[in-house]
Amino acid sequence: MKIIDEILKDIRYTDTRIGSASTRDFSNGNTLPLCAIPHGNNYLTLMTRNDPSFFFHPEDENLIALRLTHQPSPWMGDFSHFQISPIFDNKENIYDKDKSIFRPNFLEISYKNGSRLRASMDTSSEIINFDRVSSFKIFADGLTLDKSSDFIEGYVINYAGCEDENLKMYIKIGLDVDFDFKKEGDIYYVKPSRDRFSIIFATSFISADQAKLNYKRSPKDLEEFLKKSKKTWDKYFDKFSLVHDDYKDGFSKFTPYKKIDQVKFFYHAVYRAFLFPMKFYEKDEKSNPIYYDTKSKSVKAGKFYTNIGFWDGQKTLFPLLSLVAIDDLEEILEGILNFYRDTGFLPKWLSPDERGLMPGTLVDNVIADCLTKGIGSHMKEDFLRAMIDTAEKESDNDKYGRYKAKTYRKYGYVPAIFHESVNQSLDNSLADYSIGRVAELCGKIDLADKYYKYSRNWERLFDPESKFLRAKDEDGNFLKDFDPLAWGSPYTEGSAYQNSYNTYHDFPRLIELFGSKKAFEKRLDEIANADSIYHVGSYGYDIHEMVEMHDAHLGQIAISNQPSFHLPYLYNLIGKYHKTELIVKTIMRNYFSYSFDGFPGDEDNGSMAAWYILSAMGIYPLCPGSGTYQIGIGFFDKMKVKLSNGNILEIETKENYPHKNFLENLNIDGKPFKSKEISHQDLIKVKKISFRLNLLPSEEAYEN
Repeated sequence: MKIIDEILKDIRYTDTRIGSASTRDFSNGNTLPLCAIPHGNNYLTLMTRNDPSFFFHPEDENLIALRLTHQPSPWMGDFSHFQISPIFDNKENIYDKDKSIFRPNFLEISYKNGSRLRASMDTSSEIINFDRVSSFKIFADGLTLDKSSDFIEGYVINYAGCEDENLKMYIKIGLDVDFDFKKEGDIYYVKPSRDRFSIIFATSFISADQAKLNYKRSPKDLEEFLKKSKKTWDKYFDKFSLVHDDYKDGFSKFTPYKKIDQVKFFYHAVYRAFLFPMKFYEKDEKSNPIYYDTKSKSVKAGKFYTNIGFWDGQKTLFPLLSLVAIDDLEEILEGILNFYRDTGFLPKWLSPDERGLMPGTLVDNVIADCLTKGIGSHMKEDFLRAMIDTAEKESDNDKYGRYKAKTYRKYGYVPAIFHESVNQSLDNSLADYSIGRVAELCGKIDLADKYYKYSRNWERLFDPESKFLRAKDEDGNFLKDFDPLAWGSPYTEGSAYQNSYNTYHDFPRLIELFGSKKAFEKRLDEIANADSIYHVGSYGYDIHEMVEMHDAHLGQIAISNQPSFHLPYLYNLIGKYHKTELIVKTIMRNYFSYSFDGFPGDEDNGSMAAWYILSAMGIYPLCPGSGTYQIGIGFFDKMKVKLSNGNILEIETKENYPHKNFLENLNIDGKPFKSKEISHQDLIKVKKISFRLNLLPSEEAYEN
């Protein structure tokens, strides 16, 4: 099939198994090989293990089933999933993992017995072609199916967490041949009239009739699925184009780095970044968007997205979308506002509805960042009301809104008797800054000043002696027996080293509290040069993030997790730009690879992928809502980025050798650029950024 050849020849169509060689004890990405549409309703993947969350590993040979999944992370679990598996006489589904093909929109599973499956996806429908397969089974907890005329119809009820304990995903399955259908126990068996056949299945969270409508709208054969899905993926892959040439001289004998693999990994990052969040809305018979509100258990008009943690995505994923996918972002914002209208709270971690994980309400930062950049401006008044309402009240259910919001207002911090108190206080301070930003954009200066004042509450936890942020009791006393290497509460997924320097909105004040830029630099050097050791702290055992930080030997910069994403860029704030450049390029070069163990930790819904993309562009959004980017170091020889405003930004890196880690000079649109910060509004107008690298730092590259 010509379209398959096109996909396989296009290096942008990544092997989706990158990062999937992970376990509970050590993450190399904790990804799944998801066959999907960008922001689609469903994913199709493989199940090689009978584990509810860690159900795939690329080195397994026994393939249990193809799995329709909505799992955003193994730590969240799955919902509305079911499995389809061919049945062989020897009852062993041994597949050829080396011969099988895993691409963003195409799966080809070759079995050792000569059988083959081919599959692709549309937004709400999927196709599987079976070759040399006599029968198959469909199974899952909570699955109910019946044969209705020439179709199989039903629903599945299973979830990791949901307000609606009877959340149904309706299913309609059609075959292109006659078939027999029966149920034995909890398994449904289908025997087609020949051993070469196709099935198309469509799903809906709205109703059985909507599932039928989605089926009717579905492509009709594999080629049509592939052409439609490729057109969609090309739209996103086309936002970036790379030139990363092999060396024109004999330098290649000195370097172990394969430039082609770096290009492939970049496009894998693009694939990951646009998988999330997932659409949780569908189009009715009049093509109007509708979604299922799990709180009221009713269907409502409008759009909604799920499978996203805003604690994860607010730092990198959404800022990336603000550059290249504004249309997507405005739809996501509409969904965020719809969630507030449905529940009375802004969301924190959606899968499919509020799971209540991670500190704070960092969706505030997504909102402020978008509105600051002019994205979703028509919703700003509604968002301001929603942000303030969410910040100032407490729910009877702790998973909604700010944890202990009234206690935080009372003390100006969350006391140590409450879980992850330091990070709760920090993230509330940052969210208050975001509320201030939105109030200012709405012209409400007094209100903005009120929340800007709240945003400085983090200072209450700054210990001038240790220069860490530390937990306090209700009387305002720091807790005794402080151990900066202890992980867990009062911190989140880290120790004081990773979590004391997350004052994104107020770094000038943090540096001032250190006493000088020199003193702050000393602490940053300590973080970078420290032994990569840890104490298990309140966890009481080794969690995978601890082990990943240790094994990376990158000091206390736990680049494997979100709290450390910004740490390499902090040197920019004190004029030590060469240290940012060295650390960022070292991480880019050595900690990401086009392999099954390709990520340095959990990829987490596009957040680490977006960190890689932005850092490769030579920029980093240090503070959400500020409308600015820190400038780092370009990674590829040439890159073109199609921005949402229609501008094509070219990024060039000259003398781009792996051992050249510092800027000699930086030109923007042909003129020397000495600053290490650029505004969003200026960046989206730029035609060309040119980095030239040196072996040693060059003082002339920066302003004094």
